[in-house]
Order: sequence, then structure tokens, then C-alpha cells
Amino acid sequence: MRFVLYLSLIGLASVAISADNPSGTILNLYDAFGKDTPGTEFAWGYSALVHFEGKTILFDAGGDADRFGRNANALGVNLKAVDYGVLSHRHADHASGFDYVFKQNPSLQLYLPDDLMLGGTSGLKLPSVPHDVLESLPPEQRYFRGEPRTASGPWGSRFWHARTQPVSDTRQIAPGVFLIATRSPLMGDFSRARPADPPDLNGLPELSLALVTSKGIVLVTGCSHSGIEAIVRKTRDTVGKDIQLVIGGFHLLPNSAAEIRQLALTMKNDLGVRRVAPAHCTGMLAFQIFREIYGNDFVPAGLASKVQFSR
Repeated sequence: MRFVLYLSLIGLASVAISADNPSGTILNLYDAFGKDTPGTEFAWGYSALVHFEGKTILFDAGGDADRFGRNANALGVNLKAVDYGVLSHRHADHASGFDYVFKQNPSLQLYLPDDLMLGGTSGLKLPSVPHDVLESLPPEQRYFRGEPRTASGPWGSRFWHARTQPVSDTRQIAPGVFLIATRSPLMGDFSRARPADPPDLNGLPELSLALVTSKGIVLVTGCSHSGIEAIVRKTRDTVGKDIQLVIGGFHLLPNSAAEIRQLALTMKNDLGVRRVAPAHCTGMLAFQIFREIYGNDFVPAGLASKVQFSR
């Protein structure tokens, strides 16, 4: 009922969401750990190829375009068959490989965060000036000829001539496929116009991928700069179903063992996350702690691994 109500509110009540068949796979194409696989190379970054309900989704594309291409070829991936791509956030260890992807699949639709640095819609805010100041300037010295614009954006995309679409709010892009939009309050950009000014915290826009099956949600995260707990909570609150699996980067490298343990217990006991498949920036200490707490529901997810949605 809660989920149907949400769909009605956003005008999507006619779209089927829950898949009767919870099958699907996630193949790790780029990471710094995993089993030795001929033709692949470990590197810092992340990329996951998702097969779900007849669609192929490329979530992030690693930190080096050439290395990403070699990994994809070694794992038998046909990038021309990718239906659409998702970039979790602007950092190069997730974005750079799309330069290779667009050479193989130039018409690919890429969803990315509504981020100024990626050519988002917000643009650069300009300070207002008094009307008499504006009138005192000749037309050639007035920004935009004096039109009342508040920003100079959007700017050109990081991916020149590509089909990109900025996403500012959580939205559905296909039946059962949601982009969860979050923003990091702690780890992002800040500006300070003058040394005496307080920092202007802009945060870092981020997208996660939520796939709705009859057994619950499969949630794919890039780096979880927004906090993995916050992303899980927003996904549950927005989509209205339990989390079957969380896979991807949890960004716990800076955290202590006590902090990681508490987070793992919260995810398992309070948020009801059934299985975890941490990768990329989660950290080896966190791998050990999550494995201990989740037991058989801890899923190895390094380079070249293929994780099943459910078992």
C-alpha cells in the first residue's frame, strides 16, 4: 500500500514494479581485489555490469579507460549491448572508463548526478547588484546584457557529445529500476570567497541503483560518500520494500573497527539488510567485520565476481 501510494504521488502508478522472478546478476568489472582472472588487472575504482529484467545496466566504469576496456574484453562483455549507464558520482575512479564505453556505444544514455562539475543544471550562482549599478554600466559590461539570470549554467557535460541526463531527485528510469539521489553533507566541495568567510559546504551529489524484485531490493552503491546507512534508509523509505542485497563501495576506509561493527549490526538487525557484498572503498577491515557478522550472507564481490540477486 505504501509503495503504491508513493507511485501514485509521482505519477507512476501504471508502471509495474515488482518482478515475479528475482533473478539477476552483477558482474564486477573494475576493482582492486578479487580472484586472479586471465586478462584482467586490479586497479583502484569500481564498475558493475547489471543484468535485470532483460536490461543491461553499466553502473560506473572504473578509473582508467584503457584498463576498463581490457577488463571488459577479458570478461566477454559486449558494451554495445548495454542499454543505459549510471554514474554514481564525479570522481575519476568511477567516471573515467566511460570514455572507452562511448567509443563502443556512442548512443548510450548515461544518467549522472545533477552536479555542476559534470555539467549539471545548477550552474554558478552570481551575486546580485543594485539596479543603479546595473544601469550605470554600458550594455557590453553587463552579464547576459543585464537579463535577470541567477546562474551561468548549465555548463557542458564532462562527456562531450554524449547522451547524458542529470538526476537531481530519486526517480524511476525503467520498470523496477530506481536511481536513489543523495548528497554527502561531509565529503564534498566547499568554497570560501574570502579568507574570513565561513566555508560554503556544497556537498557531493551521488546516485545509487535500486532494483526491485519480488524478494526485495537489490541496492548497488558506488562509494557511499553520503553514508551507506543513509542510502539504505532512503531507499527503504522511498521504494517501500526490504533490502535483499547491498553491493558496492561502502566507503569505510577511514572508520574504526568499533564504528564498522556498529554499522554492520545496524544494517543487519535494524535495517534488515539480508545480504551484503562490499567492494571497492569498503576497506579490508570492514570486509573482515562484515564477514564475521553476516556469515553465509556475506558475498565475495571482487573483480570478475558474478553475484546473483538471490539464492
